Amino acid sequence: MTAGGSKVKWRKAVLASLLLAVLFCAADGCAEEMTCYEYKVVPLGSLTALQKKGESAAKMDEIGKLLDGEGREGWEMVSIFAVRTTFDPNVFFVAMKRPLPNSQTKEGKEP
Repeated sequence: MTAGGSKVKWRKAVLASLLLAVLFCAADGCAEEMTCYEYKVVPLGSLTALQKKGESAAKMDEIGKLLDGEGREGWEMVSIFAVRTTFDPNVFFVAMKRPLPNSQTKEGKEP
């Protein structure tokens, strides 16, 4: 084996080690800066109520105001889903999230 081949292997090993070190440092930094969220579920009510004549516009306005208020408090809608119940097959809920304050970390500290 030549001395030049040995230098190339050594350089590759050093570069691979440096690359791994950078990746581990970057991953560790990312983990510390990861945004943590809190979640809540907000009931919107029944689709049946929205279908009643004369009540639809008022109910939609009520839902809009509810969601606007949640948005002003930093909540963001993640999902909307319906739950079947014995009294109404279409009761809707909204799943919402908002970031925890920066002082919170992912290690499980609670607000």
